[in-house]
Amino acid sequence: MTTSSSSAPHDTTAADDYTYGMQVHVPVPQVIEAVTDDTVIGRWWTAVTRSERHGDEVQLFMGGDGPAVVVTVEHVPGTNEVTWLVTDCPVMADWVGTRPSFSVRPNADGTCAIEFRHIGLGPALECFDQCRAGWNHFMPSLHQFLETGIGRLNEPRDPSA
Repeated sequence: MTTSSSSAPHDTTAADDYTYGMQVHVPVPQVIEAVTDDTVIGRWWTAVTRSERHGDEVQLFMGGDGPAVVVTVEHVPGTNEVTWLVTDCPVMADWVGTRPSFSVRPNADGTCAIEFRHIGLGPALECFDQCRAGWNHFMPSLHQFLETGIGRLNEPRDPSA
């Protein structure tokens, strides 16, 4: 995980964005499914009461009749790059316009390297510390989900992580 100097949310340089890297022992298509399929995203990212998919738009409802986090999933079939464009996020307004992005690379030993970058999520955003703690929980949840089929949705999180 790296972060550095602050800048405006939509003009951040790569050095300012939240990043996280990991290795998993699963094939690339399984990783791509985990970050493009609405029902699978809800099994590792955050507890959702339901999700809806309308073309490339995914809506994840976080509880009851509460508002949805809405992302447009950008993935060209046959590539190992996936980006979510956050188009609505009533619970975290700073996220609108940011782009959580996943780059997946197969390794010679059969593992995959996943490089995650939340483009636009940098120290200048008011929510940065809370969001960093969230991603520091949910990226290991993705790792665990990919390797065991069970994510860590509702475990208590250390806000200083």
